Amino acid sequence: MLRRDLALPLKLAVGAMFLAIVALTTLQVVARYLFNRPLIWSEEISKLLLVWLVFLGAAAVTLDGKHLDVDVLFRAAPPLLRCTLRLVNLAASLFFLGTMGWYSIEVIEIESWASLGALDISAAWVRLPAAIGAALMIAFLLVRRFAGGPDASPDSEDRPL
Repeated sequence: MLRRDLALPLKLAVGAMFLAIVALTTLQVVARYLFNRPLIWSEEISKLLLVWLVFLGAAAVTLDGKHLDVDVLFRAAPPLLRCTLRLVNLAASLFFLGTMGWYSIEVIEIESWASLGALDISAAWVRLPAAIGAALMIAFLLVRRFAGGPDASPDSEDRPL
């Protein structure tokens, strides 16, 4: 059965952001060293794109179950302990992501008063991906756990989440 990849839009966005960062960095080098006209805004856009790339990418791999993990002890555990560890891992992840999302909203409110130097946009745009990423990761963890989300691999039973 073919499953629809819910994270495909995120993966495409992350790929586009990565290409944009490479293009902007290349353009900045060319402008600075060949034309002696640096692009003062390119560094801020690249930083902004990188932050978005990290959190959206983290959400995409959360749905796929492809975050890095050390599962040597998990695989060696008996099935009942594995089930318990999966639930503990899920609870800890939800707690951490909920806390991160909650406090990132406060930081967004604080940063909304400032603006980025070369760009005339709110500095909150640099903090917003943490809240969105946390919300997406929570949703994707719950989809994986309770709605039979996409399997990470054929040996998904041997994975913590």
